[in-house]
Amino acid sequence: MDRLLSAAGQLFRATKRRILVLGSFFLLASSNASAQKVPLDQTEILGRLAAGNTPSYIAHLVKTRGVGFSVSQEFLYRVKLAGGEGILAERLLSAEQSGQPQSVSMTEARFDRLARCAELLHVGATDLAQKECRISIEENPNSPWPLLATARLLQHYDLTGNSVETSGESPEERRELLRRAAALGPNLAMIHQALAMTLDSGQASAELENANKLDAEQLELSETTAWEIPRVGYVRGEDEDSDPAASSNELPVIDPETARHLEVDPDLASNHRRLALRYLQVGDFEKVENEFAEAIRLEPDNPAIRSDLAVYYLSRHNREQALAELREGVRIMPFGIVQRIFLAETLESFGYTREAVNELQNLTSRYPAATAASASLVELYLEQKKPQAAIEELHRSLKASSLIYRDQDKFVEARYTDLTRLARLLEESRELDAAAEQYLFLLRYAPDSAVLHNDYGNVLLEQRKLDQAVDEYNEAIRLDPGLSSAQDNIGTCLAMKKNLDTSIAQ
Repeated sequence: MDRLLSAAGQLFRATKRRILVLGSFFLLASSNASAQKVPLDQTEILGRLAAGNTPSYIAHLVKTRGVGFSVSQEFLYRVKLAGGEGILAERLLSAEQSGQPQSVSMTEARFDRLARCAELLHVGATDLAQKECRISIEENPNSPWPLLATARLLQHYDLTGNSVETSGESPEERRELLRRAAALGPNLAMIHQALAMTLDSGQASAELENANKLDAEQLELSETTAWEIPRVGYVRGEDEDSDPAASSNELPVIDPETARHLEVDPDLASNHRRLALRYLQVGDFEKVENEFAEAIRLEPDNPAIRSDLAVYYLSRHNREQALAELREGVRIMPFGIVQRIFLAETLESFGYTREAVNELQNLTSRYPAATAASASLVELYLEQKKPQAAIEELHRSLKASSLIYRDQDKFVEARYTDLTRLARLLEESRELDAAAEQYLFLLRYAPDSAVLHNDYGNVLLEQRKLDQAVDEYNEAIRLDPGLSSAQDNIGTCLAMKKNLDTSIAQ
């Protein structure tokens, strides 16, 4: 059997057609730790959820450090809304308040806004989360957690995999927030790791070294959701009639890191995700499913586990279970872009085209400038042989993006592929005037592109503007003497012109 590996965005064979695979979900990302054994307070628990710590890791901290407050039903409810259902809620429910005295700041801290920030991040509503996360900084001015949660939002890619295209995205602000967080929480490894990502290589190395020193258990740097874009990839799967290999009696090789994590705390969901991958490598499908079941028991509201399991079911040609897990992922994170695209692509591959279109249209309605959602919708329309629908979607998406970018040059740079695709689709649809206008727009920003000049020449050729077409082809050759297609196109123009002159003479 081919080894089916998902870690680090590796290709996974699953279905007959292209499926969006969330490679980052087997890539168990990194981030933080506190060397202190101070009992956890409400702000730290909610802050860790908002900042990306896995719920089962926070449950590990509850077990090893205890809590410094009496856990109320209201607080437990807020934790569950932020993704803490499962082992974290169980440990909080059974935790006894530590006898260690709390500081004044701990007893007076409020967490309403931070709880709302964590909840919105969990459901993927990153656009709405910003306001709550920022207000939570004012709510807890002496805590690093609101600063860390807010900094998590101010990155080039948001937490759902969609490119941030707003004027609010600011690397400088993010760096400043992290520096303030480091001043308030100097012993938090995750802050130093996140700060390293904003610095040049020399400074980054020092911060990463600090992070590793502070991560005493060597757990936090592998128990935090990645700060960067989830890796996604389109793959082509096996034919439906191909059979996955039969279950094997071969024992999996457990790597030292997984073995150590299991020894530190067997109730980390990430342990069981790793074990599922190991059993998958040797074809022990029963144990793969058992490990996934245990991971879900520990973290039932972790959409990444659901995506991993869906990929596994796709590899086993189990459509119903795969779709059930993908829909569960969407239920957990209803505003997540990646989750809905994965579901839509899978639906389309199974022939549920109308439902796939609805998923993507709803997504583009909520996120008008979401390039990933728009790109999937355009691909779907083209596969359905609906070029006009694809053209309309590109127009809509490009307009939405242009309203966000204050600098038109940056807009063209960011959406160049889609802008050129629109020009070609217009040409193919015989909307030649619109195609010419689109190419002229692009040439204002990329006048040295030989390909653009050649493509614009093709439109002029089809419009029978032969002299202008030759001028464009000559410019393309000047910019790229090796562009043979431009040479051929000149020959076509001259032949057409000769024929036209002959017809006129007769």
